[in-house]
Amino acid sequence: MAYLMMVVGLAYSVVWAAGLLFTSKSDGPKNVVVPALGLLAFLSLTAVSGSAAKTAMDTPEQLTPDAYLTLKYNQSIEDVLGTLGPAIENPDRAAYDLTGKGMVIPSELSARLPSGENDAEAINARLVLSILGEPGRRNQRNTLGGRAANEGNGVSGLQIVLKENGNEVTFTEGEDWTYENGDTAETVAKKIGEAIDAHESWTAEGSTELAPTKVFIESSLEDNLGEIGNKQEGWVATGKNTGVKVGIVDNGSTQRFRGGMDSVTLKFWLEEEAVLDGNFSMTDRLVLVGFIGDKLKAVRQFGIEMTPEQMTSVQDGIIADREAEEQAEAEAEAEAEAALAAEKEE
Repeated sequence: MAYLMMVVGLAYSVVWAAGLLFTSKSDGPKNVVVPALGLLAFLSLTAVSGSAAKTAMDTPEQLTPDAYLTLKYNQSIEDVLGTLGPAIENPDRAAYDLTGKGMVIPSELSARLPSGENDAEAINARLVLSILGEPGRRNQRNTLGGRAANEGNGVSGLQIVLKENGNEVTFTEGEDWTYENGDTAETVAKKIGEAIDAHESWTAEGSTELAPTKVFIESSLEDNLGEIGNKQEGWVATGKNTGVKVGIVDNGSTQRFRGGMDSVTLKFWLEEEAVLDGNFSMTDRLVLVGFIGDKLKAVRQFGIEMTPEQMTSVQDGIIADREAEEQAEAEAEAEAEAALAAEKEE
């Protein structure tokens, strides 16, 4: 449309310029104000249209059917930016009337986003240990000083195991930390937290102000950030122990880390048809891409001229790829559980 308006502006500028010239040379009464204002108005229109046309040439249309149809499930943010160009910075999604355009944000994305926000940081999974019992001397039965392996209610010789991506680390009382006569549950929690925190793979804090008898454990490895961290495990290797709860159990069984959530990002691309006027449709083109953990999980668009089959092909491809991914993960987990069961039988 910018090019058309520039041509119209130039044509009418010539007309008004001719009118101004004839008026100024006429022998009768002269009124040059009207043709001068007309000329000025159309020259202004020409200038504005020319500026818009230059913008169109400097920033060619990128939200095309071909570009949109290349978007695939699990594409990285970098790949999408390479296809669609720079996204809008600090977009106000309320200004785009997404509902009116039928661009519904999937619940797996919207549920993680604060109201009006387009980004949510990843949340690390964590495991919580709770220390219970009364202080005592080392090897004193029915106190925290009792033997973990024999009495099952103390921490002397206690072994806590943490596992991530197949790597296991054991933290043993008497080696990585030491119970001393009279140590309270708060002191034990602090010592265990410091021992775990000293390992390069883990971050831990024990005996916080709000939870003085608990130890909060997270992975410090970037590969375990977010939902994948929920697959990490921890347990008491010395068996049932009423003095140490892993999660909510005290029977020594394996417990998974909980609460891990991947980062969520919405990115927007907008091209205004008034400037990038390939087909004079006057319909702006808007693309919304949702990422979970920096991987493409959902796509929505408005204004890109495509056939009905093309409009659904990207969505159908994403659904098919997601279902295949979920099936592969379920099969891998089932195989791992079967292998573990076979190992226990041996």
